[in-house]
Amino acid sequence: MKTNNRLLKVSEYHFKTINDIKNKLKAKNIKITDLSIGDPDLSVDKSIIDELVYSLNYSDFNKYPPYDGIKELKLKIIEYYRQIYFVNLELDEVIILIGSKEGISNLIPAVCDIGDYIIIPNPRYPVYEMCANLWGNNPYKINLREKDDYLLNLKDIPNEIAKKSKLMIINYPNNPTGAVANSQYYKELIKYCNKKEIILCNDGAYNEIIKENKNPISILQYDNEKTSVEFGSFSKTYNMTGFRIGYAVGNKKVLNSLLKIKSNIDSGQFKPIQCAAIKALELNRKYVNNIRKVYNQRRKAVEKILSDKKINFYKTNGTFYIWCKVPENYTTDEFCEELLYNYGIIVTPGYAFGKLDNNYFRISLTVDEKTICESLNKLKVYN
Repeated sequence: MKTNNRLLKVSEYHFKTINDIKNKLKAKNIKITDLSIGDPDLSVDKSIIDELVYSLNYSDFNKYPPYDGIKELKLKIIEYYRQIYFVNLELDEVIILIGSKEGISNLIPAVCDIGDYIIIPNPRYPVYEMCANLWGNNPYKINLREKDDYLLNLKDIPNEIAKKSKLMIINYPNNPTGAVANSQYYKELIKYCNKKEIILCNDGAYNEIIKENKNPISILQYDNEKTSVEFGSFSKTYNMTGFRIGYAVGNKKVLNSLLKIKSNIDSGQFKPIQCAAIKALELNRKYVNNIRKVYNQRRKAVEKILSDKKINFYKTNGTFYIWCKVPENYTTDEFCEELLYNYGIIVTPGYAFGKLDNNYFRISLTVDEKTICESLNKLKVYN
C-alpha cells in the first residue's frame, strides 16, 4: 500500500513512546514517577468546571461554533492582552484554536509553499520540525547555546537560507531549556524578520509560567506594526491540557490565511470549552501568582537536590522544566535507563528535542513536590 513519503521523515511522537513504556511498567506493578511530559498535575479551578457544565444549558451549545472562535472569548483575550501586556488588539487579530499545537501546524501551509524553508530552534518542541516535514517544508535548525542563554543567534542564519524562508518559529519562555527572552532580543528578531520578509511566530505557551517576581512579556509588546504572530494556550497556566483550547494573535493577514486552512480542515472547538476558557481568563490574578509559586517552590527544591547529587543544570526563569546535563561517563540513554530501571523515574532525553542535545535530559515539575523530592533523593551522588 502506498503512503505519503513525507512520513519517512516523521517518527512516532516521543511522549507517546514514553507513555507506552510507563503503561508496561505499571502493568508489572512497578512504581513510576513520571517527570517527562509537561502535563500539569494541579487541579482545574472549580469555576472553570462549573462554567463548562452550565454552558450545556446555553441555546445552540451543540451547534457548529464560528470558525474563528466565539466573539465573547476573542473579546476576553483582547482584554487580557490589554491588561497584562498593554497590547491593543482588534477582533480580526485574534483567532481561537483547538490547542496551540493545531494552530502551529496549520500556520505552516497558511504561510509557506511546499519546499520553502522554516527556521526553527534546536533544541525545540518536536512539533515544529515534524509539522514542517508533514507539510513538505524544509526545517532549518539553528543551534541554541547555553553561553547565549539559549537565545537564537541571528548570525547563525545563512543569507541563502533567509532568502528561502517564509517563517521563523521561536518559543520563549523556552521548552525544553526554560530560557526567557527580553525586550531587546524581541526587537532584534522583529527587525531582522521584517527586513528579510519572514513571518515571525512566537509559541508563547509558557508566557505566564515564570518566576513569581517577574512580569510576563509578549512579543507583540515590541511589534508596533504587528507583523508577527503569537500563540497562546490555556493548557499550562490553567491546567487545561485535555480541553484543547488555545489562540493566535497578531498579524491579521497571517491569521486570515490561517483561518482559510482551519475552515477547510476543522470546524472549531466545542462552544462550552470556549466558555470555560472565558471563565479561566476571568480568574483573579492571585490564581496565576499561586501557580507560579507552586512551580517556583518545586524548582528550588529540585535544584537543591540536583546540586547535592552533582548533576549540572541550567538556571532558568521560566516554564516548569529543568534542563540538565547527563553526568560524565554516561550516554544519555544509559543515564535515562538507570533512572528508570534503578529508581523508577522517567525523564525526557535531550535528543527528543533535537540531535544536538545528546548530553542533556529534561525534568518536568508537574508532579507534587513531596513525590519529586522523595524520588530524586534516592539518586546516588554523581562525581
